[in-house]
Amino acid sequence: MKKVILNQKSYLLYEEMLKFKDSFDKLKSKKYEFIIFPPVLYLSLFKNSKYKVGSQNFYSYKTGSFTGELNLESLKDINIEYIMVSHFERRKLIEETYSMSKEKLFKSLNSKCQTILFVGEQKKTRNPFSYIKKELMYFLKEVEESNLSYLSIAYEPNWAIGSGDVQCIDKIKLTINKIKKYINDKYNKNIEVYYGGSIDKDNINEIFENTDGVIIGKPSTNIEELKELLKYIDK
Repeated sequence: MKKVILNQKSYLLYEEMLKFKDSFDKLKSKKYEFIIFPPVLYLSLFKNSKYKVGSQNFYSYKTGSFTGELNLESLKDINIEYIMVSHFERRKLIEETYSMSKEKLFKSLNSKCQTILFVGEQKKTRNPFSYIKKELMYFLKEVEESNLSYLSIAYEPNWAIGSGDVQCIDKIKLTINKIKKYINDKYNKNIEVYYGGSIDKDNINEIFENTDGVIIGKPSTNIEELKELLKYIDK
């Protein structure tokens, strides 16, 4: 089944989250399943949810004296199934390096967590895959192939995040097909690839129909905006 992934980043406060969750719990569809990535402080609110829940980040070491960090073992303890790795905002704003992201990727995969690896070109280009291929080669070098069953890819052009400027549908289709072919040719694995980056009512249906799912950012924090978007793929 296709996915609708909600990356709520750090937008919501506690009372806002409770109000959102109360309405969100009533949503359902036969066309897709939800994966929600709420602000990390509220992950425990979703412990027994009927939909999939993920963490936007974690610390790559085990439990111990790591003040202020969030370890994977604690996330799994509250039934967090999905992990997000290498989102561009973490590199840009938190200065997370590719090396740190790769360490998290391997930790998550080795722990049998469903892991969404974010890739995407930094600037508009005629051939986005030429950049993405280098990312895939770096991240997946020395990966245990048996762990790839826990991997999915999020194609999110860095320049499209929050810009209102979306990649053209032909390039989305071509790039995602190239990602799938690269993984299949190299590892004999069929993986899901999602698209994110300025998803709105004018493009969500066409993108949804041509990918394994869509990633919704800020609109996923407002239940009315979210329901309005979902109308275009539910019809």
